[in-house]
Amino acid sequence: MPIDPNEPTYCFCQQVSFGEMVACDNTDCDIEWFHFECVGLKQMPKGQWFCPNCRKGRR
Repeated sequence: MPIDPNEPTYCFCQQVSFGEMVACDNTDCDIEWFHFECVGLKQMPKGQWFCPNCRKGRR
């Protein structure tokens, strides 16, 4: 089945939603949703989680 060109993309990889995903808790995050594999997660983090880009900006 071909990929719908209107399907939104997410994450650093700019792929469609698949597998387990996590949302960045920074409300101003440009990307917002990330695939576990792309950010090195194996399970859902407890509490707040910030993507690598937003963590850099928080320092």
